[in-house]
Amino acid sequence: MNAFRACSLLLPSSTFRLVRKNLVSNSNTSTLRSIADRFGVKHRSRRFLRNYIIANGLLFGGGSLYYFYYLTPKERRQIRVVFEGLQRGFRSFQIGFLITVDYKYHFWTIPETSPEYEIKLKECHKRAAARIAQGCIENGGLYVKMGQGMVSADHIFPKEYTDGLRLLQDRALRRQRNEVSQLIDEEFGCQVSDLFSYLSPEPIAAASLAEVYEGHLKSTNERVAVKLQYIDLQDRFAGDILTIRMILYAIGKIFPKFEFGWIIDSVKSNLERELDFKLEGENADQCYAQLSPYLKYIYVPKVFWEYTTKRVLVMEYIDGIKVSDTEKLRQTNLSLKEIDTKLVQAMAFQIFHSGFVHADPHPGNVYVRKDPKTPTKSNVQIVLLDHGLYVTINPKDREALCQLWKSIILKDEDKMKHYSLALGVQEKDYLTFATVLTMHPIHRPIHELAILPEVWDRMSSDEQKAAHAQGKIRLPTEKEFLNMSPQKKLAIRKDFTFIFNDIQDSVLRTLHDMPRPLLMILRNLNQIRSTIRDHGNLIDRHTIMARSAILGARKYEKPQRFFKDRFYARLELFIFDLILFKDRTERWFKYRFLKILVFFGYISKEIEHMVEAFQ
Repeated sequence: MNAFRACSLLLPSSTFRLVRKNLVSNSNTSTLRSIADRFGVKHRSRRFLRNYIIANGLLFGGGSLYYFYYLTPKERRQIRVVFEGLQRGFRSFQIGFLITVDYKYHFWTIPETSPEYEIKLKECHKRAAARIAQGCIENGGLYVKMGQGMVSADHIFPKEYTDGLRLLQDRALRRQRNEVSQLIDEEFGCQVSDLFSYLSPEPIAAASLAEVYEGHLKSTNERVAVKLQYIDLQDRFAGDILTIRMILYAIGKIFPKFEFGWIIDSVKSNLERELDFKLEGENADQCYAQLSPYLKYIYVPKVFWEYTTKRVLVMEYIDGIKVSDTEKLRQTNLSLKEIDTKLVQAMAFQIFHSGFVHADPHPGNVYVRKDPKTPTKSNVQIVLLDHGLYVTINPKDREALCQLWKSIILKDEDKMKHYSLALGVQEKDYLTFATVLTMHPIHRPIHELAILPEVWDRMSSDEQKAAHAQGKIRLPTEKEFLNMSPQKKLAIRKDFTFIFNDIQDSVLRTLHDMPRPLLMILRNLNQIRSTIRDHGNLIDRHTIMARSAILGARKYEKPQRFFKDRFYARLELFIFDLILFKDRTERWFKYRFLKILVFFGYISKEIEHMVEAFQ
């Protein structure tokens, strides 16, 4: 009877007696007796079994009544989040286990030098990407955000991963019914109609963390964009981050070369900031204050602070065209070349001059329109949206970054080493750092054992023998590679396997060592590069970035008080422009030559993709 006493504490005495009377009827007793007989329970245990079943039924019923009739919607949501979090965690570990087994099983006996290694590896990558994408979709929220981050880092992850996860770019959580009104009530203590005379029934845009609705303020009837965070994201944040941290830790233990556990602290910090819409509003105001005096073509929507909280952001509504909508931009007579030039100039200014950088300028966050002040002309205005994720580069790191970029242009390896060290990267990785940072091939191979053909041909026979003795390898020219037999290509692959492994280790080590804000700078640069590539590579991104870096470096050098100083500064800039022009011309001819080879089928599309990644 102890179970009944426990239940009597949950229900009023009269209700308890009534329920007990109805439950413990003759029919129920006979049913319980038949169940007990079926499982071989003795007579003296039947009473215990009956009481146990009744008590559990009462506990479940009482718990359900308490959940649905006594708890507030917010309290019910928090309980639901706990159970859903366990489900998401189990699903994530299950996917991680399947991916691990897949890789381990298929590469148990296949050496890296085997011809089928690359084929098997790509197949495993595709299966892993499909599993991760499905898991992110089912888990939603922060998992979708993580998947989108992997797509943005296509300079790090294999192509099969980024292609397989690209479908997450358009994925978002689904709101439950009445969630909008519930969120407004929790944030403002009033109804939607008290704030807005109109709020669109469906969102006009959706992302992994929030949805955007069109609205009209009740007080002024101004047209606004209302950004509403998914109501349970704050509640599920800690549990989801813990799960992701544990998965990354496990991956690092199983695959030591892919130990990315260190990145989760940066991700956690970034997501905490993105979930604070007040901070996003402050970022928007600061961005416009810093850019508008120098770049008149940049616009940031106005924030309505009286309607903004941590989970609700109300901003000026913008009629514009997504920077990715190439066809519509052409129809509106907006120059793609002008758009790309202004976009790169704006990002370069933030990186090298202001140090306050928009870290998520993907196409959905960049709109384009004609400048309202001069609508009859084709003046392009860039509108920057979604200011939730910014990074700040301190003046010391910004100076080192400018000087490093300058030394890369001048091919000054001593200074490249010096400024790489200043940014926390090991001296042995300075060439890798330069390549990863600029997303552009530098003046020589990043591995010390690889020698360019033109350098090898200038060496004497004794020098070539000495290089061979040191284990150095001459890289083949494009023509030589095309004329190679399959056996020769396989031999080349074997020779270069250890070099590729060293480069991979160097890249991972560099990403680990560099200041955390620079990781987000890489994200920024990669997204801009992707936009320019989709427009047809109409501008030279590298030259614009390099020139901005050089102008930024001049600010940290000696002041130009006299005519002589200004003259030498202008002369230096002119020399830089000549170097950049020479570099740009060489790259143009090489790229066109490779495009011709691809057109005639001499080079695969994969190599073309690798080449375009550096445009």
